[in-house]
Amino acid sequence: MTIPSQQTIKNLFSSAQSVLISAHIRPDGDAIGSLLGLGNALHQSGKKIFMALSDGIPTNFHYLYGSQLVKRNIPKDLNFDLSISLDTSDLDRAGKIFENREIILNIDHHITNTNFAKYNFIDPDAVATCAVLAENLESWGLPIDSQTASLLLTGIITDTIGFRTSNMSSKALRITADLIDKGANLPVIYEQALT
Repeated sequence: MTIPSQQTIKNLFSSAQSVLISAHIRPDGDAIGSLLGLGNALHQSGKKIFMALSDGIPTNFHYLYGSQLVKRNIPKDLNFDLSISLDTSDLDRAGKIFENREIILNIDHHITNTNFAKYNFIDPDAVATCAVLAENLESWGLPIDSQTASLLLTGIITDTIGFRTSNMSSKALRITADLIDKGANLPVIYEQALT
């Protein structure tokens, strides 16, 4: 288990051409937003991405950009330069996507994370994994366009139940403001994510 530096993660992303991304079973808005948000940022960077969730995307999140690209399984014979687990605290919650595959990078915000990957970037002070990504994607060499910003804000809004959880912070609000500046429409996302 290694705690990666910002440069290490940037190098992982820049050197990879094909990337497998997944999140936890029974996915919530943060799992889905982080999966689709990171997937879109990687796609914008010219990477070949494979997004998968063991349980698929719930119908109430089918409206999200890129949701139709998410598979429920990945052929065993496909190999990837980089495999990433998002918003997943332990291997039991990872589902079947990573069976017989090494997880290279684990990005999460749960304090209970067991650091099961080769590299583990965990920020237990963050309100959501989407907030971790929103804060770090650009320093990792990945762009945040309006679609990515909207996806990441979806995860922040759902994991904080509309900014109402006890771990809400001024930092999370600054991250939210930055995503709005990048094109996320807060009123629309708020209504879609919480109704």
